[in-house]
Amino acid sequence: MASPGAALLLFLLVASPVADVAPGGAPAAQAAPLVARARASRLAEDPGWLRLGHWRRGLRGLRSEVDGREFFLAKTGKIDPAAELEATIEGLFSPGPFAEELADPFCRFPARVAFLAARLGLDPAALPPRSCPKLDDFLARVRPGGVTLVFSSYYLNNPSSSFGHTLLRLDKAEGALEGKHFELLDYGVDYAATVDTSNAILYAVKGLFGLFKGEFKHYAYYYKVRQYGDFESRDLWEYDLALAPEETQLLARHLWELGGTWFAYWYLDENCSYHVLGALEAAAPRLDLLSHVGRAVVLPSDTVKALYANAGLVRAVHYRPSIRTQFEARARALDALELRTAVELAGRPAAPFPDALAPERRVAVLDAAQDLLDLRHGRKLVMGEDPAAAQLRQALLERRAEIPVPSVALEVPAPEVRRPDQGHGSFRAGLAGGASRAYGGYAALDGRLALHDLADPLRGYPPTAQIEFLPTRLRYYPEHQRLELDDVSLVKVVSLNPVSRWDQRPSWRMRVGATTVRDGGCAGCLAGAIELGGGLGAANLAGPVDLLALGDAELLGSPRLDGIRGAGVRLGLGPSALVRIRAGERAVLLAEARWRYLPFAVPEQTWTVSGTLRLHLARALSLALEARAAPEERDVQAGVLVYR
Repeated sequence: MASPGAALLLFLLVASPVADVAPGGAPAAQAAPLVARARASRLAEDPGWLRLGHWRRGLRGLRSEVDGREFFLAKTGKIDPAAELEATIEGLFSPGPFAEELADPFCRFPARVAFLAARLGLDPAALPPRSCPKLDDFLARVRPGGVTLVFSSYYLNNPSSSFGHTLLRLDKAEGALEGKHFELLDYGVDYAATVDTSNAILYAVKGLFGLFKGEFKHYAYYYKVRQYGDFESRDLWEYDLALAPEETQLLARHLWELGGTWFAYWYLDENCSYHVLGALEAAAPRLDLLSHVGRAVVLPSDTVKALYANAGLVRAVHYRPSIRTQFEARARALDALELRTAVELAGRPAAPFPDALAPERRVAVLDAAQDLLDLRHGRKLVMGEDPAAAQLRQALLERRAEIPVPSVALEVPAPEVRRPDQGHGSFRAGLAGGASRAYGGYAALDGRLALHDLADPLRGYPPTAQIEFLPTRLRYYPEHQRLELDDVSLVKVVSLNPVSRWDQRPSWRMRVGATTVRDGGCAGCLAGAIELGGGLGAANLAGPVDLLALGDAELLGSPRLDGIRGAGVRLGLGPSALVRIRAGERAVLLAEARWRYLPFAVPEQTWTVSGTLRLHLARALSLALEARAAPEERDVQAGVLVYR
């Protein structure tokens, strides 16, 4: 009797023409008519086949991005789609026996079988009998009826998730069920690096140069919700995709194929977002996704935008708030006394209620305290790592059970302004003209590979976070025929964490790059720069005002720099302050002041003051006016910024 997987495959392909191939005989002889038909139709050049094998054309010709040798049946399969196609056809007729299920091409490559059945009329019933219990079990557990792409929002506390993350969810029903819990029992399919080091420097090097293995793995979706929504406090945006039933089935089978191999994981381009789009393209060759993301840097937010470049692909968008968002929603419904009580209960469940609190308000306070406790100890609670936190949680649950009043259902409206598909493009280019006290008029060219700064359009991005990769500014002074690298950063991060009664996390920033020094230590020389800072932040003061106060440490290095005891290295210590004023979504004013004490250097102190006004005319176009003052320089410039 045919296995359930084979039966389902036959059902899906029942309308396909059947090749005239009789069972029995040598595998090569049985496969010969199909191989001849594939050659005649040049099937190895079919986009569907090329996408199933992840063959892409690059500088070295046509090569598969899959790096696991087990993914190829032909010795030259990585660089030869035709050889791999013929080896697949011949392998399907091999009678076995096979050492294990995944050594059987029929069980190992069910998406290829479906492709060949549709294009060549391959009849699985004509193949030697085989059983695929692992594949059948996978399909029975997943039961793919629909597909959802999930975007997990930016998480600056983990470098690998600073730009966000995307994964797929295989839904048991066609179309996600908004506001329901059924999706938690669906399966999430995640592509990620298999990390083998805890050293931050080694992690960065291996991630940037493709030295990690990247693998597709599937989990119960509720596990991913716990990881992203509860452990890391990241909101989830779920994009329900309008795939045909046969495309959904093919995607599930292709993900099974990818689950048995690996890719070299490249943090900037061939990352989670890139390969998620590649899997979707393989299942639905009608889609054009990868051409709509960057070549040098592929970001999760750009992945979501690529969906909308295919008309009708996104059927619906759903929002799943993180535990932090849920607690903040509960906290907004409490008055000052109630919020203070909730914070106290989260640390001391036996704390007394104020006498004036009615039972229904005590319930609201306890619900908020429960969310706050989960926010503070989510990972440790789930992993069983903190018995004390588990005891606190149990005590809160017992306290809540004493009040026989139902909780009011928490409704958190989707913040449409934060939808990642609504944000500006991550790549930015700018052209400006200005005047400098030292060198006169100049032209400035500005560029950035990714992603967002505090003065960029706010829609689609976290309002209190900045992360930029390779922001660069060049200046040309025509009067002096001088070309100057004004500033460049490998990475530049600002995390503004508003301090509140329940959250005292510090704000922080860091940058690694180079900048032109404009003081008595070296007026106009380029110096390497490393900067770290931490302090306090406040958001939404009087509505549109955000503040950040930091204590910074900055290390500069240049042979021309008059640094510590005359060396070319200079340490700067001191405070800085930043204020941002938002005028709706159309304008942002950002001002910053820094003062530095320079121990054992000349001069002994330095400072900078700068301001930026941006007018956002459209999602892809902004006007910018900037001014800056330093001990040896004053300049002002105006220009245009284009986002793509």
